Amino acid sequence: MEDHGQLMGLQNVDLPPEIVYEIISRLPVKPLSRLKCVSKPWRSLISHPDFVAKYSKAVENKDVFFQRRRLLFTFAAPGHHWLYSLDLNQFLNENHNVDVDSLVAAPTELDFVYNHLPNGGRGWVPFVHYSCHGLFLSKLCSGDFSFSLINPVTKESKTLLKAPIWRLPMKPYFWHLYGLGFDYSTNEYKVINGQVYCDGIIFSVYTLETDSWRQIECLFPYKAKGYDGILVNGAVHWLVRKVADRSLVIISFLLTEEQVREIPLPPIPSTHSSQLTVFRNWLCITSVSTRTEGVTFNELWVMKEYGVRESWTKMQVCKPYRKLSHSGFWTESHDLMVFDRSSLVMYNFDDGTFWNLSIGCLSELDGGFGSVGIYVESLLPSLTDQEQRKRIKEDESTQ
Repeated sequence: MEDHGQLMGLQNVDLPPEIVYEIISRLPVKPLSRLKCVSKPWRSLISHPDFVAKYSKAVENKDVFFQRRRLLFTFAAPGHHWLYSLDLNQFLNENHNVDVDSLVAAPTELDFVYNHLPNGGRGWVPFVHYSCHGLFLSKLCSGDFSFSLINPVTKESKTLLKAPIWRLPMKPYFWHLYGLGFDYSTNEYKVINGQVYCDGIIFSVYTLETDSWRQIECLFPYKAKGYDGILVNGAVHWLVRKVADRSLVIISFLLTEEQVREIPLPPIPSTHSSQLTVFRNWLCITSVSTRTEGVTFNELWVMKEYGVRESWTKMQVCKPYRKLSHSGFWTESHDLMVFDRSSLVMYNFDDGTFWNLSIGCLSELDGGFGSVGIYVESLLPSLTDQEQRKRIKEDESTQ
């Protein structure tokens, strides 16, 4: 990368280049994008892969993360799906003195996605669990399953090539695992595909730079139980059963090493129906057991120290539910939880108090939340940026 001083020296800035570099890496996306139009040196700096990577990594700072995150959710009614974005952090800050019972949020519909999808998006099921640094992976369910990467900030998308069938399936239909993550060692976004066969899973990796799939040369002896990949701690996770004895376990696909590891489960009864989700930045297991008399027992477990079995902690939830998940959004005192896919609830796990988040445009619709998550606005390489990034790497290799 060019020397910071050389880049900054053309700008009349009375600060050391390193300080300027640190400051602009914490700016919101929109003003930073405007800075790219100031001059060629600014554009060169802000577009450089090293700066893009640093900008993405800046979200490890809590304040930067809170500033850039956006709530992303889908709402489904008979025959329709909608995708919305909401700057919930700003909404709560602007209304911190207002009675929560009177708060009504007004999200923005991301209707531009229909222009990027075949047949105007008919058959499209917008999952937002696959979200990483501002990109999210959406599934198109009409005909053969296909996936698109979508950038809500630049309103760009890319339909992925279908992963090759690495061997003939044992049955006419078989399932795929999917996940999305970022490999900091190579500054690459990676989409993970896992093809599930009777005797195990074959993983493959797609990157935007190569626009191709690469098989991981191993058959992993697991059967999928959940198909949405959960991104935590630099790895994508799924809940699976071992082929040998059908016992449940979490597997993690390490994005840098491209290896698979096992993570132990909390002490939940084998009779419970379990689901792997995420709670803040922790792995989470929700389990449900319904007895014959119709009484439902629910448990919510959180792994507070990654990979450590003893760190699984059972969380107490006072509000009754049949299905519960974390949205990925939280404040210092509350977590935004999705109860029974019908309500968004700001829940305080310290004292059990809560209040419902009202979404104005959805209040009169007969439907429910399909999926809820967050994305973090970032300087994601668009399709054009990816081509530029290739040229930069080629230039660096010839120097």
